[in-house]
Amino acid sequence: MADDQMQVDFTQVVNEIANRLRILESKQSLLSEKMLVMNQNMVEEYKKTIKEIKAVDGDLKSFKMDLDNVKNIVRHFSEESSKFAKQSDVKVLEKYIKLWDPLKFVTEKEVREIIKDELKYKKEDKKHGHTSE
Repeated sequence: MADDQMQVDFTQVVNEIANRLRILESKQSLLSEKMLVMNQNMVEEYKKTIKEIKAVDGDLKSFKMDLDNVKNIVRHFSEESSKFAKQSDVKVLEKYIKLWDPLKFVTEKEVREIIKDELKYKKEDKKHGHTSE
């Protein structure tokens, strides 16, 4: 009977160990699946990150080109601005323009009309007996 008792205890121990082993295998399988999913997610995130880095790199290159263009334009404006008239030169021109008052200038056509009008006026004066100075 003691031998049977020992046999039963040994069978129970083996069954318990087998159950624990199945539980551990199940947990290990579950962990393996989780690891696989995590690895897949990491690979997807890595690919996504690489794409974003390439996009940022492209944008950066574009910004650098734009910056170079702006620098060239500013350099060109700077070179051209040295050819502009100085404020003192503009003031001198302004004085001469005010002195000459170009708005009072007349065209050749207007002068001819004035002369015709004056000649006509003098002829009429002579007909009426008026003398003009």
